[in-house]
Amino acid sequence: MNRTFVALACAGALAAAGAVRPSAAAGHPDSSRAEVQQFVKSYVEAQNRADATAMMEMFIRKPAASSINEGRLMHGWEAIRDAADEMAGAEGSFKLALGTMEIASLGAGNALVVAPFTLTVGSDDGSTQIHGALTLVLEKAGGKWKIIHEHQSAQPPDEDEDQQEGD
Repeated sequence: MNRTFVALACAGALAAAGAVRPSAAAGHPDSSRAEVQQFVKSYVEAQNRADATAMMEMFIRKPAASSINEGRLMHGWEAIRDAADEMAGAEGSFKLALGTMEIASLGAGNALVVAPFTLTVGSDDGSTQIHGALTLVLEKAGGKWKIIHEHQSAQPPDEDEDQQEGD
């Protein structure tokens, strides 16, 4: 399993989620904003535990569910679950940490979350940090927030940094 996939399959792993920017959450009641922030933190914690079951409980169980991780497009809950199952046994080999979450209301019962992330992946040679961004589109269904769509992308490594680490 390559590092980028683990980082992204750990989908939005938001372990150390930061504060919500009030301007980005304009129009979102404080309670909903706090609920969304806690939901995203829980999602990241599940990713960091490599707990595919907990992660998949956070996705809406509809064919419209979608996930994009490093250009890999998955449609439907089953396809996303199959990708999440690839994380089996990866607990402790990576840690996803989110920066400041921006939360915007998309109308009653829907929210958009955007946040930068840092993925730290361990190996025999030490650890590598991968920086990227996570976007989640959420829907409140049955009184619970669910992920309709997620998109994770990583920045290409800086060649200068790689050369410095190798020296």
